[in-house]
Amino acid sequence: MTEQKIVAVIPALNEEGTISKVIRGVKKYVDEIILVDDASTDKTAIIAQREGAIVLSHKKNQGYDKSIDDGFALAAKRGTTIILTFDGDGQHDPEDIPKIIEPILNGEADVVVGKRPHYARIAEHLFALVAKIKANIEDPLCGLKAYHITVYKDIGYFDRISSIGTQLTFNAKKRGYKVVQKNITLNERGDIPRFGRRVKANWKIFKAIFKTIC
Repeated sequence: MTEQKIVAVIPALNEEGTISKVIRGVKKYVDEIILVDDASTDKTAIIAQREGAIVLSHKKNQGYDKSIDDGFALAAKRGTTIILTFDGDGQHDPEDIPKIIEPILNGEADVVVGKRPHYARIAEHLFALVAKIKANIEDPLCGLKAYHITVYKDIGYFDRISSIGTQLTFNAKKRGYKVVQKNITLNERGDIPRFGRRVKANWKIFKAIFKTIC
């Protein structure tokens, strides 16, 4: 079997309180970590570099989708086989990584989507319901996913419509790639989620629903 290179892409904005622990946990299961610092005003980038991550920094805030997009582009240039997305806020458990990448390593899937035990917002429930009906994907907004590089190279981008990180998954499904879902654990975070506060976050999610699958 050809050796597989696994790269984790972690988008981060002001995650100095969690990023060290996240990187230490993730690097046990991947070959490289690319942290995309979306113009943090704290020490996120400095800490990430200290922990051994490759840091790609935005001079101004460009959002979650652009951060992932840039991270995927760099991972592809570095010869990755599997790209894993992982949140920098400490909500994901690194011990779930093997179950997310294993179906791709075994040739059983092209994309693996994590399924969280619960959702934080009303709009997430709606997105999950619509995605289940339209594409048989139960938790499209989960930030813990894995993709074989052929999916990314075929489609050519991660996200162009501000779909909150879901466009590549849905496009892969439409093109006949095999999408598998795996249950994951979820830790609570004490600060404001990356989507923002409730009203703003729900509005972003509602817009993403219509852009991607409605």
